Amino acid sequence: MALLLLTFVALLTIGLPIAFAMLGSAMLAIWIDAFPMTVFAQRVSSGVQSFPLLAVPLFILAGNLMNQSGMSERMFAFARALIGHVRGGLAQVNVVASVFMSGISGSSLADCAATTRVFVPEMEKAGYTRSFSVALTASSATLAPIIPPSILLIIYAWVANISIGDFFIAGIIPGLLIGAVLLGVTALMARARNFPVEGSFSRSTLRRTFGQAGWALLLPVLIVGGFRAGIFTATEVAAVAVAYSLLVGVLIYRTLDWRGIGAALLSTARDTASILLLVAAASPFAWVLAMNNAPQVMLGFITSISDHPVVVLLLLNVMLLVLGTFMETLAVIIILVPILIPLLNMMDISLVHFGILMIVNLLVGQLTPPLGVLMFVSCSIARVRMGAFLREVWPFLLGLLAALLVITLVPALTLWLPATLR
Repeated sequence: MALLLLTFVALLTIGLPIAFAMLGSAMLAIWIDAFPMTVFAQRVSSGVQSFPLLAVPLFILAGNLMNQSGMSERMFAFARALIGHVRGGLAQVNVVASVFMSGISGSSLADCAATTRVFVPEMEKAGYTRSFSVALTASSATLAPIIPPSILLIIYAWVANISIGDFFIAGIIPGLLIGAVLLGVTALMARARNFPVEGSFSRSTLRRTFGQAGWALLLPVLIVGGFRAGIFTATEVAAVAVAYSLLVGVLIYRTLDWRGIGAALLSTARDTASILLLVAAASPFAWVLAMNNAPQVMLGFITSISDHPVVVLLLLNVMLLVLGTFMETLAVIIILVPILIPLLNMMDISLVHFGILMIVNLLVGQLTPPLGVLMFVSCSIARVRMGAFLREVWPFLLGLLAALLVITLVPALTLWLPATLR
């Protein structure tokens, strides 16, 4: 196990992509342990041979089709009509639009790229600094993987062997809580910095923009409702989301043409390949850890510190926050969840509750150095220096950490809605 981890860190240090670092270190460990290399090949192939994983490319395609059809712009316009009239309204719209967008793409990077291109120039014209606009946009993009549908929710549910439907519903209240916290932080900063007020509230504009965005807002309802009614499985509802996106884009909005469909398919193929490569690479890596009793080692280490479930969750929060700063989110989920399941079961900690905590922790890490991908994506698109970004993002990080603490200490925020709708 030491050889595996040291080789993994060494390969990352020399700049190898994380998927190839996992493959290389796992291959070396299997070879050193005198297992036949067919074991390595079998673990790689079996890592992606799972029916629920079919939902991943389908949800990605649905999000790409909806973005190509201009649904995101309609949702931005609705959010602006809803809340744009308050002080710092355009900044508040940024958060509300991210809540709406999270029900489309399920990807923090996709939402961050889309909202950065749309909101940062608009906020700069309205008098906000570019660094503040970028920090807010990146922070609000963390909502995308928490509110369903979400690729991370699907992957975690697959690895932990829990109901995808229950896990989707479990993310709704924590996601809305985080959105409310970000709105609160933005409101406090708006008052402290005297942010501008943009126009006045108009019911006619609200009705008009709601009508334009209504078809896009209906998709999350279709997904959650289809699950709870038992009409669709996770894979089937993903296929329904693709068909719905095509129908709305081609026949209702009439903004989706063959060029847009081709661009959506190309982007889906690229994103799916990168995700499934990580899934395949993590399988032999996790297998070597399991063969070397990593779950038992982790269990013994944490229980030697405390056997109280709340203390254990707080310790795991700290560990995940650190890992999220320098490791890819999917890789952490696939590697750590099988190791942590015995500990969570022994402590009687819900896998659904812990899954939401894990994803929120890792998303906070995407905003911080050294490898915060949301930080890099938003800063590169808006051409903002990392130092300026970090000076503006810390209030939002504090808000996210406060929300994380509340979700940790109040499991009912995660577990009440799935139990109620069961």
